[in-house]
Amino acid sequence: MIPRQIYRDQQIEIRVPLEQEADQLFSAIYSSRHEIGQWENWCTDSMTLKDTQRFLHDSEHKRHKGSEFNFNLFEIATGRVIGGAAINNISHENKIANVGYWIHSQFTGRSLAPLAVKYISEFAFNRLSLTRLEIVMMEENHRSRRVAEKIGATAEGLHRNRLYYHGKPRHAWVFSIIPGDILCLEYFGLQD
Repeated sequence: MIPRQIYRDQQIEIRVPLEQEADQLFSAIYSSRHEIGQWENWCTDSMTLKDTQRFLHDSEHKRHKGSEFNFNLFEIATGRVIGGAAINNISHENKIANVGYWIHSQFTGRSLAPLAVKYISEFAFNRLSLTRLEIVMMEENHRSRRVAEKIGATAEGLHRNRLYYHGKPRHAWVFSIIPGDILCLEYFGLQD
Protein backbone atom coordinates (compact mmCIF):
# COMPACT_ATOMS: atom_id res chain seq x y z
CA MET A 1 0.00 0.00 0.00
CA ILE A 2 1.42 3.36 -1.07
CA PRO A 3 0.98 6.01 1.66
CA ARG A 4 -0.89 9.21 0.91
CA GLN A 5 1.17 11.17 3.45
CA ILE A 6 4.97 11.20 3.43
CA TYR A 7 5.72 13.87 6.06
CA ARG A 8 4.04 15.76 8.88
CA ASP A 9 5.25 17.99 11.69
CA GLN A 10 3.46 20.71 13.67
CA GLN A 11 3.56 23.17 10.76
CA ILE A 12 3.78 21.28 7.45
CA GLU A 13 2.19 18.20 5.94
CA ILE A 14 3.28 16.64 2.64
CA ARG A 15 0.59 14.44 1.16
CA VAL A 16 -1.40 13.49 -1.91
CA PRO A 17 -4.00 16.19 -2.59
CA LEU A 18 -7.65 15.21 -2.80
CA GLU A 19 -9.76 16.05 -5.85
CA GLN A 20 -12.00 18.21 -3.66
CA GLU A 21 -8.94 20.36 -2.85
CA ALA A 22 -8.72 21.57 -6.45
CA ASP A 23 -9.74 25.12 -5.48
CA GLN A 24 -6.89 25.40 -2.97
CA LEU A 25 -4.33 23.99 -5.39
CA PHE A 26 -5.50 26.21 -8.23
CA SER A 27 -5.37 29.28 -5.99
CA ALA A 28 -1.81 28.51 -4.84
CA ILE A 29 -0.52 27.88 -8.35
CA TYR A 30 -2.37 30.75 -9.99
CA SER A 31 -1.21 33.30 -7.43
CA SER A 32 2.40 32.14 -8.03
CA ARG A 33 2.04 31.62 -11.78
CA HIS A 34 4.54 34.32 -12.79
CA GLU A 35 7.31 32.82 -10.66
CA ILE A 36 6.50 29.17 -11.46
CA GLY A 37 5.74 29.94 -15.10
CA GLN A 38 9.29 31.23 -15.66
CA TRP A 39 10.42 27.60 -15.49
CA GLU A 40 7.39 25.38 -16.15
CA ASN A 41 5.36 25.05 -19.37
CA TRP A 42 2.26 23.87 -17.51
CA CYS A 43 1.91 27.07 -15.45
CA THR A 44 0.39 29.85 -17.57
CA ASP A 45 -2.00 32.79 -17.30
CA SER A 46 -4.58 30.75 -19.19
CA MET A 47 -4.76 27.86 -16.71
CA THR A 48 -8.18 27.29 -15.15
CA LEU A 49 -9.76 25.52 -12.20
CA LYS A 50 -10.93 22.84 -14.66
CA ASP A 51 -7.30 22.22 -15.64
CA THR A 52 -6.45 21.72 -11.96
CA GLN A 53 -9.42 19.38 -11.46
CA ARG A 54 -8.33 17.36 -14.49
CA PHE A 55 -4.74 17.27 -13.18
CA LEU A 56 -5.88 15.93 -9.79
CA HIS A 57 -8.08 13.31 -11.43
CA ASP A 58 -5.24 12.22 -13.74
CA SER A 59 -2.77 12.26 -10.84
CA GLU A 60 -4.85 9.82 -8.84
CA HIS A 61 -5.08 7.51 -11.84
CA LYS A 62 -1.29 7.69 -12.42
CA ARG A 63 -0.66 7.11 -8.70
CA HIS A 64 -2.65 3.89 -8.78
CA LYS A 65 -0.79 2.77 -11.91
CA GLY A 66 2.55 3.65 -10.29
CA SER A 67 3.55 5.91 -13.17
CA GLU A 68 3.65 9.27 -11.32
CA PHE A 69 3.33 10.51 -7.74
CA ASN A 70 2.23 14.08 -6.98
CA PHE A 71 2.28 15.51 -3.48
CA ASN A 72 1.45 18.91 -2.07
CA LEU A 73 2.79 20.78 0.91
CA PHE A 74 0.03 22.00 3.22
CA GLU A 75 0.30 24.54 6.00
CA ILE A 76 -1.26 22.76 9.00
CA ALA A 77 -2.63 25.91 10.70
CA THR A 78 -4.58 27.11 7.66
CA GLY A 79 -4.86 24.06 5.41
CA ARG A 80 -3.42 26.14 2.55
CA VAL A 81 -1.50 24.53 -0.28
CA ILE A 82 1.96 26.07 -0.15
CA GLY A 83 3.88 23.94 -2.64
CA GLY A 84 4.17 20.76 -4.61
CA ALA A 85 6.61 17.95 -5.26
CA ALA A 86 6.42 15.11 -7.74
CA ILE A 87 8.12 11.98 -8.93
CA ASN A 88 7.52 11.59 -12.65
CA ASN A 89 9.01 10.13 -15.83
CA ILE A 90 9.44 6.91 -13.86
CA SER A 91 11.25 4.03 -15.52
CA HIS A 92 10.64 1.03 -13.26
CA GLU A 93 12.86 -1.07 -15.52
CA ASN A 94 15.83 1.24 -14.97
CA LYS A 95 14.75 2.26 -11.42
CA ILE A 96 15.05 5.96 -12.30
CA ALA A 97 12.72 8.98 -12.19
CA ASN A 98 12.63 12.78 -12.19
CA VAL A 99 11.87 14.94 -9.16
CA GLY A 100 10.09 18.26 -9.54
CA TYR A 101 9.01 20.86 -7.00
CA TRP A 102 7.52 24.32 -6.63
CA ILE A 103 6.80 26.57 -3.65
CA HIS A 104 4.09 29.25 -3.36
CA SER A 105 5.67 32.68 -3.81
CA GLN A 106 4.74 33.78 -0.27
CA PHE A 107 6.56 30.80 1.25
CA THR A 108 9.91 30.78 -0.57
CA GLY A 109 13.13 31.13 1.39
CA ARG A 110 11.96 28.86 4.24
CA SER A 111 13.74 25.64 3.16
CA LEU A 112 10.42 24.04 2.19
CA ALA A 113 11.68 22.84 -1.19
CA PRO A 114 14.66 20.99 0.38
CA LEU A 115 12.28 19.48 2.93
CA ALA A 116 9.96 18.28 0.15
CA VAL A 117 12.82 16.89 -1.95
CA LYS A 118 14.25 15.04 1.04
CA TYR A 119 10.98 13.27 1.84
CA ILE A 120 9.91 12.64 -1.73
CA SER A 121 13.35 11.13 -2.40
CA GLU A 122 13.08 8.87 0.65
CA PHE A 123 9.64 7.82 -0.60
CA ALA A 124 11.06 7.03 -4.05
CA PHE A 125 13.97 4.99 -2.68
CA ASN A 126 12.18 3.20 0.17
CA ARG A 127 8.68 2.66 -1.27
CA LEU A 128 9.26 2.52 -5.02
CA SER A 129 12.71 0.87 -4.90
CA LEU A 130 14.17 3.44 -7.29
CA THR A 131 17.95 3.83 -7.31
CA ARG A 132 18.40 7.16 -9.11
CA LEU A 133 16.48 10.41 -9.18
CA GLU A 134 17.21 13.36 -11.42
CA ILE A 135 16.47 17.02 -10.84
CA VAL A 136 16.59 18.89 -14.14
CA MET A 137 16.31 22.67 -14.27
CA MET A 138 16.85 25.36 -16.85
CA GLU A 139 20.31 26.88 -16.83
CA GLU A 140 19.08 30.20 -15.37
CA ASN A 141 16.99 28.67 -12.54
CA HIS A 142 19.40 29.48 -9.72
CA ARG A 143 16.87 28.90 -6.92
CA SER A 144 16.13 25.37 -8.06
CA ARG A 145 19.83 24.70 -8.46
CA ARG A 146 20.41 25.89 -4.89
CA VAL A 147 17.76 23.43 -3.64
CA ALA A 148 19.52 20.55 -5.38
CA GLU A 149 22.87 21.59 -3.93
CA LYS A 150 21.39 22.08 -0.47
CA ILE A 151 20.04 18.54 -0.21
CA GLY A 152 23.28 16.95 -1.40
CA ALA A 153 22.42 16.12 -5.02
CA THR A 154 25.36 15.69 -7.39
CA ALA A 155 25.71 18.13 -10.29
CA GLU A 156 26.29 16.14 -13.45
CA GLY A 157 26.68 19.10 -15.74
CA LEU A 158 24.94 21.48 -18.04
CA HIS A 159 23.21 19.46 -20.76
CA ARG A 160 22.58 21.11 -24.10
CA ASN A 161 18.94 21.28 -25.31
CA ARG A 162 17.86 19.08 -22.38
CA LEU A 163 14.46 20.77 -21.82
CA TYR A 164 11.83 22.12 -24.17
CA TYR A 165 10.22 25.33 -22.92
CA HIS A 166 7.55 27.27 -24.81
CA GLY A 167 8.53 25.83 -28.15
CA LYS A 168 12.29 26.20 -27.80
CA PRO A 169 15.04 23.85 -26.63
CA ARG A 170 16.83 25.02 -23.51
CA HIS A 171 20.08 24.04 -21.81
CA ALA A 172 19.52 22.53 -18.38
CA TRP A 173 21.48 21.48 -15.32
CA VAL A 174 21.10 17.83 -14.37
CA PHE A 175 21.55 16.79 -10.75
CA SER A 176 21.28 13.22 -9.50
CA ILE A 177 20.34 11.74 -6.16
CA ILE A 178 21.02 8.14 -5.21
CA PRO A 179 20.28 6.45 -1.89
CA GLY A 180 22.55 7.87 0.79
CA ASP A 181 23.04 11.25 -0.91
CA ILE A 182 20.43 13.24 0.99
CA LEU A 183 22.01 15.40 3.66
CA CYS A 184 20.53 15.41 7.14
CA LEU A 185 17.83 17.97 7.88
CA GLU A 186 20.02 19.82 10.36
CA TYR A 187 22.18 20.88 7.38
CA PHE A 188 19.52 23.28 6.24
CA GLY A 189 18.12 24.20 9.63
CA LEU A 190 15.15 21.85 9.82
CA GLN A 191 14.30 19.19 12.35
CA ASP A 192 12.86 15.73 11.80
